[in-house]
Amino acid sequence: MPVAGLGSEAWLFIGQGLSILSLLVGLCIAGLAFYGYVRNRSRAMLFLGAGIVTLTAVSWAATVFTARFFGPMVVPAVNSGTQLLGMVLLLVAIVLAQRQ
Repeated sequence: MPVAGLGSEAWLFIGQGLSILSLLVGLCIAGLAFYGYVRNRSRAMLFLGAGIVTLTAVSWAATVFTARFFGPMVVPAVNSGTQLLGMVLLLVAIVLAQRQ
């Protein structure tokens, strides 16, 4: 059944494209954060970069790996776990930035 004039294959393609774009933007932001860490020796920037990498690249890789080897039933738990870890790393970055 078409939605907004597009079939299911078109929406799948759009979703995959947006996922890859999100991954690339997240990695760019993480790269800038790591550059800030190297330049200023700021631990907050290190945790910021690690949190963004976890939220984007690690979450994406864990989802693909889990779906491939363990099946779709495990994917939500793994995805939620990696997102939680990324959010904790971002929280640590914010707390460290306030202390500096």
